[in-house]
Amino acid sequence: MFFESKIFELINGLLSFIQNKLFLITEKSFILSNIEHLLFFFISLGIIVSLVCGNGITAVLLCVVIAFFILTLFLKKGAALFLEKSTFFLILYLIMALVSTINSTMVSQSFTGLSKTVLYLCFYLSILQYLRLHKEKIYTIIGIISLTVCFESVVAVLQNNAGILSVATWQDTRNLNPELVLTRVYGTLKPYNPNLLGGFLIAASPFLWLNTLLKFLDKKTIQFVVYLIFSLMSIGAIFMTGCRGAYIALFFMLIGLMFVLYNIIKNFYTDLYEKINQHKNSIISLIAIGCVAILVCFPKIFNRILSIFAMRNDSSTSFRMNVYASSIDMFKDNFLFGIGCGNKVFREIYGLYMLSGFDALSAYSVFLETAVESGIFALIFYLLFVIFLIKYSVKTFINADIKGKAVLGMLLLSIIGVLIHGLFDTIYFRPQVQLIFWTAVAILTVKSDYSEKQVNI
Repeated sequence: MFFESKIFELINGLLSFIQNKLFLITEKSFILSNIEHLLFFFISLGIIVSLVCGNGITAVLLCVVIAFFILTLFLKKGAALFLEKSTFFLILYLIMALVSTINSTMVSQSFTGLSKTVLYLCFYLSILQYLRLHKEKIYTIIGIISLTVCFESVVAVLQNNAGILSVATWQDTRNLNPELVLTRVYGTLKPYNPNLLGGFLIAASPFLWLNTLLKFLDKKTIQFVVYLIFSLMSIGAIFMTGCRGAYIALFFMLIGLMFVLYNIIKNFYTDLYEKINQHKNSIISLIAIGCVAILVCFPKIFNRILSIFAMRNDSSTSFRMNVYASSIDMFKDNFLFGIGCGNKVFREIYGLYMLSGFDALSAYSVFLETAVESGIFALIFYLLFVIFLIKYSVKTFINADIKGKAVLGMLLLSIIGVLIHGLFDTIYFRPQVQLIFWTAVAILTVKSDYSEKQVNI
């Protein structure tokens, strides 16, 4: 199922030798014999703690996860390293980021940015290798992330009802009726920012939707109803953030959700599928009417959605358009290796290109940010990573059983949602979103079939 090179065969042979030598020591130690349980504990703790703690504490927990993963490689018999084709492109992307850092005019600041990227990717490799050996833990992790979404959705509703005033400055209200100003909720994520909460919910909500679907498939009616209520709350919470990038991502995610459900019904509920097929035009019309009715009932959200198309008439959109133009100029001047990694480097170099009088911490687009920071080849390798991941996940989805379709379909929504949101914002680089994103990638990788595409390096 995995492609292996001679290098990996040598590494895994060495690991096996060390594991056999240390087996007696590991077996007699309570802590060492339970090293994998500790690894899972800190993976779970990292996801939960990221909701309420700053980046520093989250980074420490990620380092602990990586340290325990390295220990399992030496202490757990049977533990080995494998490399899929998608991960191969990820490594090439990381190499280009390193080249960009070395080539940067701000090497020390760039190394700081690179270290964050390395930390997230090492977390991904850690959880990937763990889930490969413990597939039964996948559903536990799905449950944990589902609960975090439930928590943030409740907080969002409470903040919305409280009418938080401090967030009013995060939208252009110059030409807006004060009664139509949206209270933008931000949850518990730090730094407090509604766009961050929107990005987190886009990444994590599909885990909750998946759990809801799994409860339905397992015929656990009460749990299904409870999770369905929270799933609807999660969608409502996304709207309450007022994050327009999240709105766009949610639009495509809901279309994808309908496709996933339609595919499951078509393959496993033939009677229901025939009834839906007979009345599909009426169903589509009812859905469209329902969406319009909801928007009419919530004019604040409706006006926020309309502001997406205001372009230069909206100060926030106009500012971002200036940043995009400046970032493109930065890329043109540094298209091979970029300017270096991290927002510190970007902020300094951006001052030489900015069109507006306002500072910018990023390019407000993940893909443009990647190109500016690390160059054209880094962007290509990252896109190839995404393409291969989605390609083989979709291929496996088509031939999967009903639960497999549910898992692959919903987690694909998470990945695609983050990428679409990433077209218009760089919330992707926040640890809360990164943890969910790479967890989704790890589960998709474990659940997908790579056997027909192998590469030797």
